[in-house]
Amino acid sequence: MIALDYFYYILPIFIFANVTAFTPGPNNIILSSTAIEHGFYKTIPQIFGIFFGFLSMLTICLFGLGKIFLIYPSLFWLIKILSSIFLLYLAYKIFNSKNFTDSNNYKPFTFFQIYFFQIINPKGVMVQITAASLFIQGTFTYQLEVFLIFICFAFSTITSGITWALIGHGLKKFIHDQKKIILFNKVMAIALVTCIVLIIV
Repeated sequence: MIALDYFYYILPIFIFANVTAFTPGPNNIILSSTAIEHGFYKTIPQIFGIFFGFLSMLTICLFGLGKIFLIYPSLFWLIKILSSIFLLYLAYKIFNSKNFTDSNNYKPFTFFQIYFFQIINPKGVMVQITAASLFIQGTFTYQLEVFLIFICFAFSTITSGITWALIGHGLKKFIHDQKKIILFNKVMAIALVTCIVLIIV
């Protein structure tokens, strides 16, 4: 009976964590773009930056600070504006990148850059606030529920990051000529702009 209680509590969290982690978003597009431009190796600091950055913000929300965004929704709009400006700049750099070694146009994010980007990543912040609001239910002790939520998101964050980086790395093998490279970069830039539109709306 206790095992079933754990199962029924964890299942919706696990599904929510994986659906939100694997669906396209700024983090995933950045990882794929970096992998196809610079190879999988260069995405490793980004994967860990996203992993630790997202989980740091999730922990903050789970311990109650996420309620600030519910009390002051204007703060979330500020995050949307800041992230949109940053992502538009990034989309512009990717759009104008001409080849895999065009480092002047698109340099891969460092660990700390992508880590601190999680503070203004509106998709991530919204997921974290939603998780804290929906899944702290009082079914178990507060500390245990925080731990179970944390574990589910830790799994989904690292696996989705690796998957999207491998997708980009895999595509690199099939894109060799200049026209295909330019087309891919433009498609990824447009996808990033689409994320911005969905974030604002």
